[in-house]
Amino acid sequence: MPAYGAEWDVVAGPVGFESREIGADEITHTDQCDLLVIGGGISGTMAALKGAELGANVVVLEKMSKGRNTWESVGGCGSRMQAETGNVVDPAQYVEEILRASYWRARPDVVWSFVNNSGEAIDFMQDSLDKAGRDIKIYNTTQPETGYGIQVIQGEHKFAVPEDYNWTSWIFGPIVMDALTAVMQNELHIDLRFNTAGVQLVQDASGRVTGAVAKDADGYYAVEATKGVVLCTGGYEANPDMMKAWTRSEDYAASSCWDPSTGPTGDGHMMGLQLGAQMDPIPHAVMNFNFGTPAQFLDIPGIWFTSSLGIAVNSRGVRFVNEGLPMNFVSNAINAQPGRGKGCWIILNQGMVDAMADMQPTADETIKQYMDKGWMFKADTVADLAPQLGLDAAILQETVDTYNAYFSSAEKKDLQFRRNLETAMPLAEGPYYGLVTNSTVLTVVGGLTIDESCRVLNWDDEPIEGLYAAGNASGGVFSGTYPRHLPATSVGRAATFGYVSARHAIQGE
Repeated sequence: MPAYGAEWDVVAGPVGFESREIGADEITHTDQCDLLVIGGGISGTMAALKGAELGANVVVLEKMSKGRNTWESVGGCGSRMQAETGNVVDPAQYVEEILRASYWRARPDVVWSFVNNSGEAIDFMQDSLDKAGRDIKIYNTTQPETGYGIQVIQGEHKFAVPEDYNWTSWIFGPIVMDALTAVMQNELHIDLRFNTAGVQLVQDASGRVTGAVAKDADGYYAVEATKGVVLCTGGYEANPDMMKAWTRSEDYAASSCWDPSTGPTGDGHMMGLQLGAQMDPIPHAVMNFNFGTPAQFLDIPGIWFTSSLGIAVNSRGVRFVNEGLPMNFVSNAINAQPGRGKGCWIILNQGMVDAMADMQPTADETIKQYMDKGWMFKADTVADLAPQLGLDAAILQETVDTYNAYFSSAEKKDLQFRRNLETAMPLAEGPYYGLVTNSTVLTVVGGLTIDESCRVLNWDDEPIEGLYAAGNASGGVFSGTYPRHLPATSVGRAATFGYVSARHAIQGE
């Protein structure tokens, strides 16, 4: 049967996993520990710190020079920070909204495990940050309601850092991970090994996972773990073959990538599959947002807020989405357009640029840069702008006129997509701009099937003894799309399941 396929060639990283049989003569030595954690991102870090707190000797293998840290905040329910602000989140409602976002394909026991344990995990993260002595504080935020029948759960937690950091980005992962990594390196019970890949899992005669083969610059060696192995290797957006095999091609066909991380190559997924582990059904959910540009990696528009006022049109000059929806939904709509979203534009005017001048004072400079790159075009009229974008002038003019008419109607209502016009502006006067737009891939959030204790399950839904998975190496929570309207659920899941997996491996609960 004919099927649409596409290659993902934006980013490719070094795969650590090896499927071949590794000979005993290749193993230079064997190390022992209680808990082996493969992957040093936020899930692996939380697993290691929790394991050490419980008295375990922990070895952490991270194949890159540092764990991945390109994230903003952490989601959860029942933390001290929420209690301090009087933010009482209904756990059942939180679970219901995650299940709804997955069209009830998520595993309820796994979702409940996240919700029930996330507050404790976030509190533990703060306690660990306190050990770093850097005055980094987690606080609970309140997200604005999305509207459009989409329920927002107030589960997001962000990070406050001292002013002397001079940190201007909203991405706080680098600061948080640097502090937590320092805590790990100062912890006597944690042996953190960078530039060392987990290559292959090892089982005993009963099928229990007893350790793994590791590889560093000096070659292969074995690590035996008496309590268990936790796979915290992240997603696989840096593995083109896995992207093509396990995700929808339209989710990446015309997309750029969020960041140049080359570590997430699906090593944990493949190690689990080799032992008969079960995986989330195809297609795995891709975390994808809009506001992408033709750059290989995310080049966040210096007119981000300004462009949010505009309208999105496809390669035919037709509007196709409520531009006020959460970023993942707009991204999905872009990907559903002709050419898998190639040739989509955001149409703006000077009034929108001027309205956001205080929030984006460098807009004029950004516009010039984007025009020089051929990403943005300007004209006094819509008719003159259209041919620069490769669009039919009459169709684009009709699209703009139809949108503008919504503002002058008695009801002031978007009759096509129900955008909230109270937070929007008409494209009333020129000059007009066209900004190229596409989706951007952040990560893949589908993984190995786990139970509520993060034990990896085989195809009979039975635990593979001694094997755990956390973060984006684990599954059971997302399906179809990543729910951006439930902020930081991905990082919250990663942190929580790292915590839960270590606790169960060491204590059995």
